[in-house]
Amino acid sequence: MFSNAWRYVVGTVRFFLFDFGLGQLLTVLRTPRGATFEARLSGVPHPLTIRPTKPDVLVLWQTFGLRQCALSLPSPPTLIVDAGANIGCTAVFLARAYPTARVVAVEPDRENADLARKNCASYPNVSIVEGAVWPRSVMLEIENPQDESWAFRMREVPLGGERSGMRGLTIDELSNGARIDLLKVDIESGERQLFSEETAWLARVGAMLVELHGEDCTKTVAEAAHRTGFKALPPQGEYVVYAR
Repeated sequence: MFSNAWRYVVGTVRFFLFDFGLGQLLTVLRTPRGATFEARLSGVPHPLTIRPTKPDVLVLWQTFGLRQCALSLPSPPTLIVDAGANIGCTAVFLARAYPTARVVAVEPDRENADLARKNCASYPNVSIVEGAVWPRSVMLEIENPQDESWAFRMREVPLGGERSGMRGLTIDELSNGARIDLLKVDIESGERQLFSEETAWLARVGAMLVELHGEDCTKTVAEAAHRTGFKALPPQGEYVVYAR
């Protein structure tokens, strides 16, 4: 608990005073709604395009300030899956941390996915997949499109429904059945469905970072992880950490 609190304090101070800086923060606040801003971070060679919104700034802070996805893996990863990629910040962080790994980043919202493609364009080991991670290959739609860009929840399109949607992508489809050395899951309560249905894919995952949403999701993920041989490690920011 103390280690996580210390990471939070140090990461926040360093990010807003030095890595991102108060000057850029003020510029973001002055940037008109609907425009974008090229954020430059110390240690990151390519600018990251963000919108002048609270979610985008906080995603930068969580990813590069708090370093929520920084893990010590037992060996260099070959395949990383980022389920819930948002604007691509985590994919950039992981691509830089593990330049020999292939990073498959999945994002359901088109505007987010477009920004993710732009932000990851300088990283050939990153693939952006526009879609949603789901336990089955079914048609999905965003349940709450009016909410903030980092809070979109998915639901299945009813059979016979005429509304447009996107196909749910299973973990096996995204990995082609290969071992996933690191799986990051941030899918706004969709983890309850993902970890409660067909979970044979968990045997092929080495480590996981999972953001949990509510008691039901927490219980479902914990039981599935325990059942397949994972141990819970101290949390990192908003993520619970599981490893073998």
